[in-house]
Amino acid sequence: MGLRKTEMEADMRQIRRMTLAMWCCALMLGPAIAWGGNATLYRDTYGVPHIYADTAAAAAYALGYAQAEDRLEDLYQNVRTAIGAMAEFFGPEHVETDYILRVVRNAEVCRDKWPEVSAPVREICEAFIAGINAYIAEHPERVPEYALPLEPWHCIAIGRAMILQWPLGTLRSEYNHRPETPAFGSNCWAVSPARSADGSAILLTDPHLRWESLAVFYECRVFGGELAMAGFCLLGTPVVALGHNAHVGWACTTGGPDTSDVYMLKLNPDAPTQYEWEGAWEYMKMRLIRIPVKGEDAPRVMPAMDTRHGPLIAEPDTKNHVAYAGKTPYAEDIGLLDQMYDMLHAKDTREFFRALAQNSFMEQNIMFAGRDGIIGYARVGKTPIRPDGYDWTRPVPGHTRATEWLGLHPIEDLVHVFNPPQGWMQCCNTSPQLLTDDGPVQARDYKPYIFNATWDQDNPRGKRARQLLAADDAVTKEKAIAITMDVYDLLAKPWQQALKTAMAGPGAPLLEDAEVADAARLILEWHGEFTQDSAAAALVRMWRMKAQGKVNTDAIADGAALGEDDQRTLVALLRECLDEQQRLYGKTGVLWGEIHQVGRGDQWYPCDGADFGRGKNATETLRNVESREDPPGSGRYRAHSGTMSAMVMFFHKDRVESYTCIPWGQSGDPASPHYMDQGRELYSKRRMKPTWFDKEALMQNLSSEKTLVIP
Repeated sequence: MGLRKTEMEADMRQIRRMTLAMWCCALMLGPAIAWGGNATLYRDTYGVPHIYADTAAAAAYALGYAQAEDRLEDLYQNVRTAIGAMAEFFGPEHVETDYILRVVRNAEVCRDKWPEVSAPVREICEAFIAGINAYIAEHPERVPEYALPLEPWHCIAIGRAMILQWPLGTLRSEYNHRPETPAFGSNCWAVSPARSADGSAILLTDPHLRWESLAVFYECRVFGGELAMAGFCLLGTPVVALGHNAHVGWACTTGGPDTSDVYMLKLNPDAPTQYEWEGAWEYMKMRLIRIPVKGEDAPRVMPAMDTRHGPLIAEPDTKNHVAYAGKTPYAEDIGLLDQMYDMLHAKDTREFFRALAQNSFMEQNIMFAGRDGIIGYARVGKTPIRPDGYDWTRPVPGHTRATEWLGLHPIEDLVHVFNPPQGWMQCCNTSPQLLTDDGPVQARDYKPYIFNATWDQDNPRGKRARQLLAADDAVTKEKAIAITMDVYDLLAKPWQQALKTAMAGPGAPLLEDAEVADAARLILEWHGEFTQDSAAAALVRMWRMKAQGKVNTDAIADGAALGEDDQRTLVALLRECLDEQQRLYGKTGVLWGEIHQVGRGDQWYPCDGADFGRGKNATETLRNVESREDPPGSGRYRAHSGTMSAMVMFFHKDRVESYTCIPWGQSGDPASPHYMDQGRELYSKRRMKPTWFDKEALMQNLSSEKTLVIP
């Protein structure tokens, strides 16, 4: 008789524990690469690591140790995500992502091309992994059951898994014949020394990503040899992706040139695994991808079909004898960490721009500033030179050499600007034409696939940023932080005006209801900010969402007049809102912070900011916070996306000063005092903390110190 399932599972857990124990012993006893030197791991009052080491490798070792100490479980999950192995331990909801990362051969490319990575980057990746292993050798009890042996090339795989999301999104858009608005938003802006109060260049980076998986960045300060960096890493990598070194800093937002293309293949009606190429038939190459899935007895077997253009990105249409392949110049590229290493070693903005010229970043708007007083912008991405005569926003013929790429554009061909005369720039996922008022960039000066502003024309965040930056010719530190944390709704005044007009016209009889009259007065007196202490903010959100589809919300946004029926409806909806508030919350006048919160686990706090609605009825505050109703139907919203690694940088002539804020805390351990401290003390209150990039300042704000002896 066979073992029952529960017994088999128990045996498998025991085997994993035994394997883990042997692995930890090997880590402690096995030979190690010798880097030598010491590193001191300081932690500030928020638990953020500050590493001072003799060499870059020793610093990377300490950074690996620190990441493992803070977020070991997340680190292993990032590795599994990168190699397409999440479903094995986390279930079928991860099968699709695992499959995609195996179709693009992320693990194989990074492992096989590892020797091509530059020697300095290989060294810091090796030291970084050794630091992680040193921590787990000391604390084997903290290693999760889904752990796997770590390899230096995993650092490359994590970075590549992150950036591939952008070219893959481009392929989806072109296959679907319509621009796809990415799930990645962000803010960035820069101010020149001439428009700052103290003569420093100012830069903001503020990515808006979902607070999950690869996007939950890791904050650090690292000094070792010539390396000096502050900012946010992808967890599982040893370099800062967003932040600054001792001379320059950079910010990223989604948007960029068209880097990838879809090719339509003609299939052989008699042999559907053949496709036409230059008048002859070629076979696709089939791979069978086996994905173990938690709770399933056997791996799922899924085919991948490769062509000369790249893998198929959809099921072949055998009825019409066509298939679609996705081609991207990132297919074999592993240069991201090499480029970031060079960015981190740039001594001024010109050197930084030369590092960008490697074009291993995904398609992005990159804004930068430096102690040399220069602010700059580049719309980067590995961009093919394409033949004329085709619409490259749609699938192009894949049976002919006529659509073959002709090389790659150098960065000089891409959109870039240094020191615009206005003295400021913003790119909050907006068109390059809107970098400034009366900006220096025009679409007519670039090929359409290079300029490539499709979904990213303009939005409320970009409009508000331009409004605030244009109005201040002496931006102070306090004002820069206030702009970063701004929660004003640009639609407040148009909706107040529409309500005021309705109250004086067809909606007037409804104001005989005293509660409706009070609600209307509350909205008209609202300051327009989604702050936690505002009852008007909570009412406005509900009112506007009820109005969507019932009144002409486009007309309200445009400042146009509403019809009489819409005016009556606008006022009548206030009664519906009051009744619904009473039902949901047991009272009216609920505050925004009572129903809109940030947190995790069992720790939740009031949260300013908003992101809701669609089309012209969309509100996005600059300090952007997306939330979901949790539980559904409760009328209570929990933040899950938006501003998550904001950093304001000030580039003085002799130093760099910076401030950060994250929505949670440095540690992933619910028992740690740094699990939710930043959410409670900073994010909830729209405050930012100093990074203490200067060691003397750090020593005044220290919580712990640990010396690591590097083998």
